[in-house]
Amino acid sequence: MRNGEEALRATSRIFFSAFVVSCLLFWWLPSILFRLSGMHDPVGSWALWMSVVGLGTFALGFFVSPRKVRSFFQPLICLPKLKFESRTLDSCEWLSYQATVLVALLALAIATRFFLYRLGTAYGQGEGIPRDYQVVLYLHLFLGLLYLGLAKTKPENARRILVVSVLVALPRLIISLRWGRFFFAQAAVPIIFIALARGWVRLSRKLILSFGVFAAFVIFVPALTRGDYFFGPNGLINFFSAGSTLRLFQDNVGLDLSGKCPPLLVSLTAKTIPYSLLNVCTMEYLGSKGWPATLDRILTENDPATEGTLEGTGSNYLLELYLTGGVTAIVLGSVVFGFSSRCFVRWIGRRSAFAGIWAECLSRALFAPRSNLGYVYEKIPALVVATLVALWIAWLAHARSTAHRCNTAAVRTDVLIETPEAS
Repeated sequence: MRNGEEALRATSRIFFSAFVVSCLLFWWLPSILFRLSGMHDPVGSWALWMSVVGLGTFALGFFVSPRKVRSFFQPLICLPKLKFESRTLDSCEWLSYQATVLVALLALAIATRFFLYRLGTAYGQGEGIPRDYQVVLYLHLFLGLLYLGLAKTKPENARRILVVSVLVALPRLIISLRWGRFFFAQAAVPIIFIALARGWVRLSRKLILSFGVFAAFVIFVPALTRGDYFFGPNGLINFFSAGSTLRLFQDNVGLDLSGKCPPLLVSLTAKTIPYSLLNVCTMEYLGSKGWPATLDRILTENDPATEGTLEGTGSNYLLELYLTGGVTAIVLGSVVFGFSSRCFVRWIGRRSAFAGIWAECLSRALFAPRSNLGYVYEKIPALVVATLVALWIAWLAHARSTAHRCNTAAVRTDVLIETPEAS
């Protein structure tokens, strides 16, 4: 038990440190580089202070969990405590492993085909990942994380855990070499968090150094292979300032949302409410109608520089909160964000069919400084339903297998009883 608590504390430290690094990269590093080089920093002091407030209140929610806040989240906390028979979990573990290996063949073929297509196309131009490709790739990710959440901590499982980890990450790495860096991190980061929280790897200086090398790989290697340039005078400043969202936050605090639904509400429910079918809270985006009007899409359509590209502007969850309720919303929203992230860390520390969901939420939380807050939580209802369906299938498979064994045993018993009489 003590080892489990030590693993959770280590995972908490790693996650919070990674979140601070994420804020540094997406918020502060461009301003630091601008000011060290003596160049004008387009981000003013007010935006910088608001980002500090956002991180501080996130830390408050992450490290301090008052009883009142805990009771407020009690309905959500009950979900990971759902109990299932160990035989059902064992059956689901075996089925998810087999399915992950099987779907991996198709995922690798799709990843290779998309990589070859993107070789002749500049980043930001051409077509994105087709929807049917995305279905296969996300199904593969779901199955892999489902297995890792269910995998028992025992030596004979080590090879399977390694195989699944590689098979889940490899197709996304191939795609990220000519596409978005987050696509690879979306698989690798949850795997790392589960391995830390379950105690499969021990935190050490060597491991921390490995995490630093991994982060550098994710930031720079896909950027190089897809054609980004950050060498020469001011190359590094331009590279990091292109990914910064504090200026986006600063320049859009007065955004006119009249006639539009609250973007935070839309992003939180984009995967559960069929806005396009209801024809509410939608907008035209990249030439297509019926897209949920999330903040990143609103900002992209308002920015002429993104016309004709697939890049978009990204977003900033501080701006999403500010447009909802000003500085008060930033404070309260960041506390809730931090507290829920702490819950996710604790929930992935034990064997659970839902652990992969919470690990994926943690990976999305690291990219919230340049994304919508709803992106962290929007898929939870759909993923929970999908997990329950997988458990139901596993239960049926186990019940059918048990019934078959019982029938076979009954037949053998009848044969043993009838044979002496017949002789």
